[in-house]
Amino acid sequence: MPTFNALRFAAIAACSVLLPAHAHHSYGMFDQCTPTALEGEISKVEWVNPHIVIYLRTQDVANYRIEWYSLLQLQREGIAPETLQAGDQVTITGHAMRDPSLKVLSLLSQIRRSSDDWTWTQPARQTPASCTTN
Repeated sequence: MPTFNALRFAAIAACSVLLPAHAHHSYGMFDQCTPTALEGEISKVEWVNPHIVIYLRTQDVANYRIEWYSLLQLQREGIAPETLQAGDQVTITGHAMRDPSLKVLSLLSQIRRSSDDWTWTQPARQTPASCTTN
């Protein structure tokens, strides 16, 4: 006969399988004090976990990796793979990595497609206390 601890462990394990997993990320490598807007043409969109990845070629011919939200988050908002495609001209606002040579943007607040003015917007993130000057 199983012990109380074995039954409790089995119950906790069963519940953990049923609950959605949430990734925990550190955004310390991003400049959270200064939003960055990039304008350019989407060269590719990867609908993969843990984040949708947009590859953007900017006006100065730089190639950026844009980390959008997760598949599940965007599906809940009605965003589908057809929403953004290669060739779309967009302006994407988010926060760039502190090392600009890496050309990565995350913590997105807006994507706007110029051809039809389609816009995806998220509430602005709270500015970390470390960004304010005394």
